[in-house]
Amino acid sequence: MLAALIVIGLLSGGVATYVNSTPVASETNEASRSATPRPASLPPGPEGRLAAQLRDARKNAGLSQKEVSVRTGIAQSTINDFERALAVPSAESMQALYSVYEPSYDEWTALVVTRSEIR
Repeated sequence: MLAALIVIGLLSGGVATYVNSTPVASETNEASRSATPRPASLPPGPEGRLAAQLRDARKNAGLSQKEVSVRTGIAQSTINDFERALAVPSAESMQALYSVYEPSYDEWTALVVTRSEIR
């Protein structure tokens, strides 16, 4: 019984604190970036849909953001911003991503249509 209470206490307090913590640059061995708050979820509308579609296309291609960065020449932080709806890819960036992700016609059409709804 006591063990169950301890586990419940850890899950309700300890894990929530761990999950909601964001490592600083020194903990991740990455360069520090501006303190842009992370959205809790993607925004509604075409911006959020585009971000989710770009993330899904990358994952479907089996690539990390770093791998996409190396292959496209787009900064990893920019790819991250695309996938968090903090930036919208230019036509040139979309073309570079297309060449790496190699999406199906339907996936590409959905990306282009969603992007056009933003502009």
